[in-house]
Parts: sequence; C-alpha cells; structure tokens
Amino acid sequence: MPEFIALEKLNEQLQLKPRFKIKCSKTGLSTKLQSAKNSNNYEGIVLKQMDEHLWFSIPKSERSYYSPRLHVEIEKKDGDFLLHCTFGPEPNFWTLFMFIHFFLALAFLSLVISGYTNMVMKGSNTLVYIFSTIIVLAWVMLYIMARRNRKKASPQSQRLLKALKHLVS
Repeated sequence: MPEFIALEKLNEQLQLKPRFKIKCSKTGLSTKLQSAKNSNNYEGIVLKQMDEHLWFSIPKSERSYYSPRLHVEIEKKDGDFLLHCTFGPEPNFWTLFMFIHFFLALAFLSLVISGYTNMVMKGSNTLVYIFSTIIVLAWVMLYIMARRNRKKASPQSQRLLKALKHLVS
C-alpha cells in the first residue's frame, strides 16, 4: 500500500500549490484507472484524464472559488508508477491570481524606476515610498488570503485525497 502524506503536513508548506509524490504498483492502478475512465464521477469527485494526467475536481454544484483541484501526473518507473500530485485552485482562478501578482510586480518595478529617477534628479520620493508600501502590503494580503482559502478548502482537499487513495490502493 502506498504511503500518503497527511493534509496537515501539506498545509504547513509555504508553497501556494502543495506537492507530494506517491509510489504505487502498476497492476492495481491500471485496472482501477480503466474502470474510472468509463465514468466522469468517481467517489463523488469529477475525474478527468488525458494521457498520463489525471485531474480530480469537486462537482460544480459544491464548488466555490477556493475549491481545490488535484492534478496527478503518472510516471512509469521501474515496473511501478510514481504519481506526482499537486493541489491547486481551479485554472481560471489561478490565472486571475497570477495576473494580479504580475500587475503588482510591474507596478512595483515602475515605482523603483520612478524612485531612482527622482533620486538622481533630486526630486521628492514620498509618493514612491507610499505606493511601494501599499504594493508590498497588497502582496502580503494576497498571500494571507491564499493561505486562508487553503484552510477553508481543507475538507474538500480531504475528499480529493480520499478519492486518490481509493484509486491507488
């Protein structure tokens, strides 16, 4: 039986998209994967597969903006399978989240350039310092929100992990 990591350990990670690996036997996974392919709903979880990739999602009726998604990449190794698993938000929400980070980084970089220009030209940097502080606080706030949403999604993550355990064991 493969070793699973506890969700509490995953929540302790600083990464916004926690990762873990599982080694499992080829025979058990292949047969259950074939039966799971036939139905989109597996253990009350939406299961999609494309080649060596599996996605476990919460059904739309129960989904919220913070609902997790479990991506599993299957790697064949030494007669067994090595599963590379990643928890993360829905792709649309993740794209929005990354766009906001990119916008903040671009604004911060613009402020650094503006601050350097003002410093060389002996101008006032008061606004640059104020806006830079606001951007740094926005980054911290985004990180705190992401951690809080991960804790909110913990019960749904447990369901996804339980479905994966059932598929693998």
